[in-house]
Amino acid sequence: METTRVKLSEIRIHPLVLKIKKYQPNPFITFSMKHFPKKTAVIVVLRDGIYYIIDGGHRYYSAIEAGNFESLDCIVLDIPDSEILNTRITYNLKTKVHLSEKCFNIEHILGLIGTNQGKRNDLLGMDKLDNENEFGTAGKNRFEIACMLSGLNFSSRTLRKLMSVYDYEKTDNSLGLIDGIDNGTYKIDAAYKLMMSSRDKDDKKRTKEKIKAEAVNKDVWFKVFNQSSVDLSNLKKYRPHIAMFSPTYRTMKKYRNQGEMKYGQEATVEEYIDNSKKFIEALIDIMDENGVIVIIIGESYSGGYKSVITRYEMMLLESGVEIIGKSPWIKSNSTPVILKDFFRPVDETILVCKMKGAKVNFNPKMKKTKEGKKMVKKSHKAKDGTNRFFVQAEETVVSNVIITPVVNDSEYKKYDPDFTHDAPAPMDVYQQFVESYTLPGMTCIDIFCGAGQGLEVFARNGCNAIGVDIDPVSVEFCNKRMNMVLGERTESELQQALIIESEDRLTAAA
Repeated sequence: METTRVKLSEIRIHPLVLKIKKYQPNPFITFSMKHFPKKTAVIVVLRDGIYYIIDGGHRYYSAIEAGNFESLDCIVLDIPDSEILNTRITYNLKTKVHLSEKCFNIEHILGLIGTNQGKRNDLLGMDKLDNENEFGTAGKNRFEIACMLSGLNFSSRTLRKLMSVYDYEKTDNSLGLIDGIDNGTYKIDAAYKLMMSSRDKDDKKRTKEKIKAEAVNKDVWFKVFNQSSVDLSNLKKYRPHIAMFSPTYRTMKKYRNQGEMKYGQEATVEEYIDNSKKFIEALIDIMDENGVIVIIIGESYSGGYKSVITRYEMMLLESGVEIIGKSPWIKSNSTPVILKDFFRPVDETILVCKMKGAKVNFNPKMKKTKEGKKMVKKSHKAKDGTNRFFVQAEETVVSNVIITPVVNDSEYKKYDPDFTHDAPAPMDVYQQFVESYTLPGMTCIDIFCGAGQGLEVFARNGCNAIGVDIDPVSVEFCNKRMNMVLGERTESELQQALIIESEDRLTAAA
């Protein structure tokens, strides 16, 4: 339609419009009028030399408020008064502009389109995200224009957060944050926090995937020592990052070749704890300063409940380590044990400790959530009644409760069907803790390595493995097992090596 330039002094608001519309100062339109004065015309009818506005009253008042306008562009309609309100309704039928379109317009105004991430950050001033007086290299004028033309009444800080969310959703819009801001579900600040939480979860997932990939390709070594773990001073140079072991339980088993101490056969619990402390202190002496110690231990019901685990915990604290937490290990198919006046026990305890003041590496084992995908979920409402939200990743941290069967003998007998061991722990129990507390290339130690369950788990997670056991039969088996695990020798080569090692021991003894 043709526009006519009309002096402000000749323009009024039509009386029919004033009956239904109360005009208030609108800073957005005033700002727009100052910067883009000729972009949008007002709709008027001509009556007795006066141009009466039927649509565009805000622009009229903003022009007066701006103080530097003498005239406005007008579209003059030739309609009777009876059609004025219906015509006004027609002109006010506007489609709501989605926030994503507004963000695209902001990109254009700030000169972000076609720039790399570094340039975008400079233009937006992302290095000073929370500074309300920071306008980046785009400058304050462009920021104000971007906000006003988009109809967004907020600070430069909030604009930066909005554009961060908008940029993030270009590659991952699974959370629907821009849609959520647009429909009023989230405020911009809340959406920004959800985005940051999502990024953090994405980073952790990538870290886990990288660790798994490195574990597969990592060259590792192992060493097995035939000695008592009461003195580990010869292993100090290795400085293990992780120790995981299952000490001999009190009065439950009689193990072969246990030397003079006969650990586990002590007459009293006090003696058992005193001997346990000797092993722990020897281990602490060789551990890395940020080391983690994981202990699988069972309660003893011989002669009644003796609080063995509780006393073992107190001994650990007295020895100077810090207990991070403990996990119940529930054995789903344990051998029935009948106790007087009590239920059948099927549990053991796994204690997780760290060296005093240690900075622990913790990348916890994860499991799939029920939904199996990343999504925003409602949390508890805030004190003021407003909704709160959080990002749930497709995976969540496993609980501290471990439920497995007792060990399947095939886990170790596949390396030698003739080897026997009274009570090795399943590899699954080792796996949860080794996976969560190690990085490929770390060194791990099992000071009661027995059947080598822990040693194999260490190696399969890309860690170097050290085993210690006083029983020479177990040491011989662990060497054989680890050579086969690492694929260094064939079965026939192993047999030949074992014969040579046996002959060497006999020669040395002679």
